Amino acid sequence: MHGRPRKPLKPEDEAASAAKAQKLRALQSQFLHNHHNNIYTKEAVDLSAKLLEINPESYTAWNYRKLALEHNLSQSESDPDSFKSLLDEELIVVENALRQNFKSYGVWHHRKWVLSKGHSSADHELRLLDKFQKADSRNFHAWNYRRFVAALMNRSEEDELKYTEDMINNNFSNYSAWHNRRYD
Repeated sequence: MHGRPRKPLKPEDEAASAAKAQKLRALQSQFLHNHHNNIYTKEAVDLSAKLLEINPESYTAWNYRKLALEHNLSQSESDPDSFKSLLDEELIVVENALRQNFKSYGVWHHRKWVLSKGHSSADHELRLLDKFQKADSRNFHAWNYRRFVAALMNRSEEDELKYTEDMINNNFSNYSAWHNRRYD
């Protein structure tokens, strides 16, 4: 979009944009109230999910979700099904945010944090990564996350090298795939 002049908004588009901004401000205000008052009810947590669907770059909202999840997990430690359900729900929120912006640092970081809680479906994670890497094979966020998942799964270096080889064969200029071949 560089070098392209902006066209003025039509009056109806301007009104819609103003209404959307007003709705977002009200949502953020309610969210901040919940955050500052340590309110971790289902309604409050759902409100933060709604905010993150609109703006996945809200680091404050991701931080709130960590605090809320920690709080709710501590309440359900004696119930393994509830524990698993909370983590599953969190992964769904993160996946929805990734659909909005799959190059967001905060979203990928939060997904790693959730998986570090000991709950993951490695096959699901690899399918998800495959989807995002097909959309943008050079997305270094997805490659970084792939290294995390591969380590979590104890995938062999040979398997990962084979995967990068396939990606390079699809696009020789995929510098992210080349970079991923470097193991420490």
